[in-house]
Amino acid sequence: MVTRRALIGSLALVLLAGCGSSSGELPEGSELLSQASVSMKAVSSAHFTVKVDGEVPNVPVKEAEGDLTSSGESSGRAKVEQFGQLVEVDFVLVGKDLWVKGPTGGFTKLSSALAGSVYDPTAILDPARGVAKVLGAANGAKTVSSDGGVSVVEATVPAEVAAGLVPGIDADVKARFSVRDEKLVNAVFTMPNGAKATVDLTDLNKLVTVTPPA
Repeated sequence: MVTRRALIGSLALVLLAGCGSSSGELPEGSELLSQASVSMKAVSSAHFTVKVDGEVPNVPVKEAEGDLTSSGESSGRAKVEQFGQLVEVDFVLVGKDLWVKGPTGGFTKLSSALAGSVYDPTAILDPARGVAKVLGAANGAKTVSSDGGVSVVEATVPAEVAAGLVPGIDADVKARFSVRDEKLVNAVFTMPNGAKATVDLTDLNKLVTVTPPA
């Protein structure tokens, strides 16, 4: 099942070539993240993939893929750990309603406020708790590479910001952000317990239509 209160823990980013100087110096990390934070606030939709290695507090999802909008709609498929086993579910989230379909049977309609236990992918594009906020709040940003139009920045995300995406996080999170054209394309978050969450974003701002199951 999918809830509107949690997510993979989280996201990140980095900026692009063209920012580097002719002397070969890497672009400044904090500037890259700041620019990306502003840019991601305007992103209206995305295709996302998520993979979790290890145990992330309150996030039983291990893999997920789908589409989402900044207005709070999403559809896709997730693999969720339940009682030590992975269960694959399809989900559709529209407004205050959530539909979930397990390995057998059809979709079951739930209230998103009552839906139990996976995570809310729409948090990714939520300016108040998603990618844009994570990028803007990251500390100690350092660019480690800039090649082929993609810059990679390592930084630390404060616990209170990370908790906006992943409730239960109570310590700062290490992050590695990859950005192209001031847009996030990949983020790897290392949790305090060593677990990692990897997020990829593609097809930014392309038309996404999410409709309730028939």
